[in-house]
Amino acid sequence: MSGPTSPGKTTAAITRPNWTVLTLAFIAVVLDGYDTIALGLSVPAMSRDWGEAPSHFTPALALTSLGVALGYIAVGRLTARHGCRHVILVAVGVFTVGSLLTAWSGSIIELSALRFMTGLGLGAVMPAAVAQATALNPARLRQSIAVFVTMGISLGALIAGLAGSQLVSHFGWPSVFIAGAIASASLFPFLWFGLPDERGAIGQVTPADAKHSASVARLFDPEVRARTLVLWGFAFLVFSVFYIFSSWLPTLLTSYGFSTGLAPLGSAALGVGSIIGAGILIVGVLKFRLTSVLACTTTAAIVFLVISAFLGPDKALLLIVFGGVGLGLQAGMIGQAAVAVSIYPHRTVATGVGWASSMGRLGSVIGPIVGGALIGLGTSTSTIVLLSCVPVSAALVLMVVLGRMRTAADDSGDVATTTSAPRDHALRS
Repeated sequence: MSGPTSPGKTTAAITRPNWTVLTLAFIAVVLDGYDTIALGLSVPAMSRDWGEAPSHFTPALALTSLGVALGYIAVGRLTARHGCRHVILVAVGVFTVGSLLTAWSGSIIELSALRFMTGLGLGAVMPAAVAQATALNPARLRQSIAVFVTMGISLGALIAGLAGSQLVSHFGWPSVFIAGAIASASLFPFLWFGLPDERGAIGQVTPADAKHSASVARLFDPEVRARTLVLWGFAFLVFSVFYIFSSWLPTLLTSYGFSTGLAPLGSAALGVGSIIGAGILIVGVLKFRLTSVLACTTTAAIVFLVISAFLGPDKALLLIVFGGVGLGLQAGMIGQAAVAVSIYPHRTVATGVGWASSMGRLGSVIGPIVGGALIGLGTSTSTIVLLSCVPVSAALVLMVVLGRMRTAADDSGDVATTTSAPRDHALRS
């Protein structure tokens, strides 16, 4: 694939934001976020049309997340070898085709296979987009840029929730996937002509160096080993709970009297809360440590989960409270990528973001399975919500631990030797 190239600057020499790259990377992640939850908000309508119990769609939901997790794991090696631009283009092409074919699936087995394929493309987009955006923009903005680009997941979820309600009501569930495919196909030519090869900015590396930089072993260098393990645990727990709700919330809301047409508004509520949570992150990191902000948003998620467990059938209030749940959980999902960006050297960023997110996606595979099992057993919605507080509380503990580890490192001056001065500032902020 050929495309525009960036002048041979080093990352440190880049002083102005590259708005074209930021915009395209952000939109690619928005479409990623849309397609990621498209199946979850379509399940109530598909269950009705296919005559299947909602819990029977658990394999399709789980395989979507498994495909995404494998995409996350592979993206480090792929970007090191082929560049972020090429990976983004191929990944968008894969999930465009997968989404379009999903609209014509006719069985659980066929649906599951197509969603697994789609997930592979979805998983490669976000880490590659974050890595390219941070490579082609000023080093001092790396953490903020990572939050901004990753926030596209939240906006995509919001768009899917709002549009999905109308699409399912008026055109049926296949229209949700067709709309996503049309949007991503429309973006593809802009990505082709607008995304430069970031290797022109950070410099070409030998295949051996690229392989070394992309190795997962780099995430276990002595300077970052403990932080890697704690970050992975946090990501696993937050993703697992979020995907219980992103996959099953429309179904759970039907127990409160929501129709299949209105149930996707639950996904929209999660999306609205997610956008607010991302905004809190962007503003918060300007004055406070990122780990402190994430501890606060995770606490907020616990509070809103407890409140939602005891609410009555007030639809508007339920949507507001679940928006608060989305605020806390999605802030953690976005924040873990920003933490990874600040921990690892640039050529390892895609690997660091990808593996941390893949640990999260491992949780997102387990989350829908657990949620589906609880629904299949007839567990009440309030009980499911209260049980979800346990892993979120554990995630809060891990984030507090990570914050203390980073504080100790800053106080002692023991910062990873691979970390540049601008990244040290990002860590402190």
